[in-house]
Amino acid sequence: MKNFKYVLMALLLVSAFCFNGSKAYAEQKFVFYYQSIESVEKINEPIEKDDSLWTKFKKTVKKGVNTVKRTWENVVTRNLALGEGDKKWYSQEDHNIVYNVKRTKVTTEEELLKAMGAKSEDDLTDGQKALLAVFRQSKSEAIAAEAKIGYIPKVNIVLSDTTGFDDESKYPHVSKDFWPCSTGLTINMSSNRYNYSGSEKDAASTLVHEFAHCLDATIKEIKNPYGLDGSHYGCEITGKRAAFVEAWAEYNEMIASEDKAKEILERSKLLCEESKTVAGSYTWDIKEEDCTADQLMRSEAHLAKLLYRMTTETENGKEKVYKAFTSTRWNLLRTMPTLVKKFIKQNPEDTETICRIVDEVFLGKLTDEEFLDYVGKNKETMAYLEKRGKAPEDVAMENTNTENISASDENLGIENSSGNPFTD
Repeated sequence: MKNFKYVLMALLLVSAFCFNGSKAYAEQKFVFYYQSIESVEKINEPIEKDDSLWTKFKKTVKKGVNTVKRTWENVVTRNLALGEGDKKWYSQEDHNIVYNVKRTKVTTEEELLKAMGAKSEDDLTDGQKALLAVFRQSKSEAIAAEAKIGYIPKVNIVLSDTTGFDDESKYPHVSKDFWPCSTGLTINMSSNRYNYSGSEKDAASTLVHEFAHCLDATIKEIKNPYGLDGSHYGCEITGKRAAFVEAWAEYNEMIASEDKAKEILERSKLLCEESKTVAGSYTWDIKEEDCTADQLMRSEAHLAKLLYRMTTETENGKEKVYKAFTSTRWNLLRTMPTLVKKFIKQNPEDTETICRIVDEVFLGKLTDEEFLDYVGKNKETMAYLEKRGKAPEDVAMENTNTENISASDENLGIENSSGNPFTD
């Protein structure tokens, strides 16, 4: 059933992509919904040994029906038919419960405050202030820049207020069930995640991150893209496509905030990796210099660093990265090399710079084959590759010798070309 849910979601995203093509919407529309939890309802009863055959049958059928309802609500309703009024939000952590929520569409800050039951900002909890910050961030320059390369005309943003249900001893699944995330068509933001003083900045940055996911049609690995536990950390080593998807979102946070850029650059120094056999069991604080090339290429922090350096170390880098990104959007199985090769093809004058950045981000650990897979094979990349294995002083010496030979040839009146003038 879990895979079926992902198949449905993929179909929704692919349909949206195919319908809209690569068209960009400079005036991309956001539709905001504020929802508050009213109650938590138990929907399935465990089958007991003493239950009659008829009772067991009824409980089994009810559980099956609720499974269908949960999948439909999670995949279809949350993306295409949110609506207003009393609604249900099915738990993904505990399939035996559902949250009864009250949902209201809001278009202004005043309407949002009213829906929260507050007269002013001062009446809000820390988590509610974060939701207000998200609403304001939607009108920021960072979001406007992202919206220019969007391909979906409308994105829903659900502001989930969990106030009154944040006690983990009573409601242990609220945090994960309302965790900030993007489906590609809908973004969910939660007061629970940001219920601390000064959280507004983090919440606003998360919106930039989640909206970036709405611009990306890349399909992550079907099986365990984030490992066995299904969740991930910003310093985690994951699947290559999953790492690209998260790196793209983190990169957009980096170019929107210097503080976020510093945080992610620092994060790349110590990584973590989940066990292949035990869900939730991690190896922590893996120094980047101790990682293999394969691990570094599956590190979202390193891929985000790569995009960030491509932006900051080339002229008009952001525009070039965005162009390479939109030009490869059709590739639904895109990885980072897809974008890097397109960048180089579109900007050949930056080839040596990009080659150097790739080499440095991955600490020179890529084999020649892996390196060419990242940057593509052409005259310029091969020239860089030839110098790559040599010590800097050797390259400098070669350059000096070449300059001396050229000067000597010029003094002798010899053309330094493909032919030998002395052979005739």
